[in-house]
Amino acid sequence: MNPKLSFLVSGFFVGVLLRSFVDLGFALALFLFAFALAFFLIYFVTDKSKVFILAACLCLGVGLGVARYEWRDSSNSVQMPTELTGVINEEPDEGDSTVSYRVRLETRGRTLSPDFQGPTSRPTILVSARSEPRFEYGDRVSLGGKVSPVQDFAAADGTIVPWRKYLARDEIYFQMSFANIELVEHGQGNWLIAKLLVIKHAFLSHLAKLIPEPEAALGGGLTVGAKQAMGKELLDKFRVAGLIHVVVLSGYNLTIVALAVMWFCRKFLSERVSIILGIVTIILFGLMTGGSSTVVRASVMAILGYLALATGRTSEVARALVIAALLMLIVNPKVLVFDIGFQLSFLATLGLIYLEPIFARLKFIERLPKKILTLEFRSVASATLGAQLAVFPIILYTFGNFSLYAFPINMLVLPLVPLSMLLVFLTGLAGLASSLIPPLVILAKPLAWLAYLVLAYFIGLVNLVSHLPFANLQVTHVPFLVPLICYVVLIWAVLKFRKKEHLGV
Repeated sequence: MNPKLSFLVSGFFVGVLLRSFVDLGFALALFLFAFALAFFLIYFVTDKSKVFILAACLCLGVGLGVARYEWRDSSNSVQMPTELTGVINEEPDEGDSTVSYRVRLETRGRTLSPDFQGPTSRPTILVSARSEPRFEYGDRVSLGGKVSPVQDFAAADGTIVPWRKYLARDEIYFQMSFANIELVEHGQGNWLIAKLLVIKHAFLSHLAKLIPEPEAALGGGLTVGAKQAMGKELLDKFRVAGLIHVVVLSGYNLTIVALAVMWFCRKFLSERVSIILGIVTIILFGLMTGGSSTVVRASVMAILGYLALATGRTSEVARALVIAALLMLIVNPKVLVFDIGFQLSFLATLGLIYLEPIFARLKFIERLPKKILTLEFRSVASATLGAQLAVFPIILYTFGNFSLYAFPINMLVLPLVPLSMLLVFLTGLAGLASSLIPPLVILAKPLAWLAYLVLAYFIGLVNLVSHLPFANLQVTHVPFLVPLICYVVLIWAVLKFRKKEHLGV
């Protein structure tokens, strides 16, 4: 990439990051634009030094990042309708005793809070209600209850959770707790998303019929991100063991399962067909989750990371990855800091591109079995470890927990994650097909048993590790400097490795 363009793009990322934490309004952007203009004038009028043109591009990029975030964050007062009626526009989020709905209101009316900043038309409100009666995506409902602006809250350790900024990422500025909800009519959402969610629920239903709990719940979490069905206790055990990232659907999960499909298909089909099938696999997994914005971002990242490993053109795909991330930030700059899914997808893909080759050269990887069944075990192990190391600092910073046994259990689990996801996916598909053609249940049951064995192995390890001493060290507050230093070290290791590769050492 051209150095001037590199500084401009890097500056944009820095500007968005800076504005995510420091709010100085458009004045900061204007200040940076003035600096950029000054450096441009110095370069063109007095001194042709490359330093001045690069400094100008950097200041311009930072200013554009700040201005884009400020533009996204600034608008008129929120207008709330006098009658709260709207459509549930995302799949409900199930809790232990309540359900959260995102409802996009239909009409405009009185100003609820004149001094509160947000969008002026058809606002989306976060609604929490009892688990029964249950409503679904696309239901048009009427709401009753007290509406209040979203506020930050204090966590158990006293730290302030930026809940307002997190929800503002999706243009949600108001919430309603303990709401009374009444159904008006069904089928008012996007018909394609509605059909996809029906397929997802049917997939999970047939999976539950073929695989016992809690293995079925884990399978649903691995494949379509249905972590709510796993229950808080099992999720906490995965968190304690350092494996919570396994059940968070991201570019990591999608890329790994696509690689497994490609490696399997290479045994029977051409390279080009295998790559195409891998991309189709990523798209299918994305569609099975309902096609939310987070999954779309994860799918884009996954396809890029997958192409990097499939073609070996890491530099070109890395450039495409940066461009994709840039476009996502232009559309919604708030995802950089307040969307953990975007962060995990981006970093996991970088790990697959740059860290996987380093792990592949390590002696302990070369001593692993080359193949297990048709799966190239060493390649999967190096890819999963590369992705895991890339996301570890941000997981530590975000969730504040560290397991002393995270590395060994990841070594025991991650290489088998692609196989488990593939088996669960095939089991669910076979279950769906058997509902149309009953004799196909003969095919579904052997797949279900194989999937159960791998899932039971995962849960057994997690149960064992979660009860070991010092399994989970809670860190009340991880300074931002910690992940920053970690990523500086990783960048240094990658540059050193690439230098050795270039010299042929």
